[in-house]
Amino acid sequence: MKPITFSLITVCYNAEKLLPATLQTAVNQTFKNFELVIIDGGSKDNSLQVLEPFKPYIGTLISEPDKGIYDAMNKGVKAAKGEYVYFLNAGDSFYDNQVLERIYEAIQKSHSDFFYAKVETKNEPTGVNYITGKPVEFAMFYSHYPICHQATFAKKAVFEKIGYFNINYSLVADGEWFIRLFKEPSLSKTYLDQMVAFYDIQGATYFKRMKGYKEYIRAGFTHFPLHRAIFNWLLYPVIYTKVWFIRNFQNTAWFKKYRALKFRNTLAKAS
Repeated sequence: MKPITFSLITVCYNAEKLLPATLQTAVNQTFKNFELVIIDGGSKDNSLQVLEPFKPYIGTLISEPDKGIYDAMNKGVKAAKGEYVYFLNAGDSFYDNQVLERIYEAIQKSHSDFFYAKVETKNEPTGVNYITGKPVEFAMFYSHYPICHQATFAKKAVFEKIGYFNINYSLVADGEWFIRLFKEPSLSKTYLDQMVAFYDIQGATYFKRMKGYKEYIRAGFTHFPLHRAIFNWLLYPVIYTKVWFIRNFQNTAWFKKYRALKFRNTLAKAS
């Protein structure tokens, strides 16, 4: 039997309205050497029923209560049979039908431990979506969160080397995992200047941004130089004010115009 190249992990809970569209973008891929890994948190809706058409593609289906999204993601990684894992969570979707084909071509060229690329946001409250993704160096993590999880493909072996998501971080465990990844010099990382997915920006952390920032400060005291960790801690009131400002003015016409000007070039460059 041919080894599986990709394990596409979908973590969900009561997502019957989102799952079909998300998973359809997976089965529509021209590259077919993948499995779906569905980790459901014990949904009370019809999530399991809407999975029926996708059963031929599902390698693992787990439906049980979990300790949060990162516990579910860890279950997905451990169950994965593919060489590379990718998180395609409910509400997200692949950018087009050739994404896996292009990633596979990149793997054939470099067989890197970790690939990361670009995503386009969707469901942005201001209505101004944008494209994010660029080459990353470790020092970038000092000030912000420079990688979107939906833009990344990692060898399953990477988790075995640096560990799984730390569920003590309820909102930024993926960010803390990326920090560990980029701190490890023996792991190869490859940036691809291409689109991977549409990313639903209003995910688990969107409405809990300041709690997430507190967790990121805590992670900084573990992984960053002390002076940088202290600086982030001191910066908390500034970030709080910024988030408050965005929350209160994001629906105004002038703020939407500002966002449109700020991101006017990103979609044009990708088209």
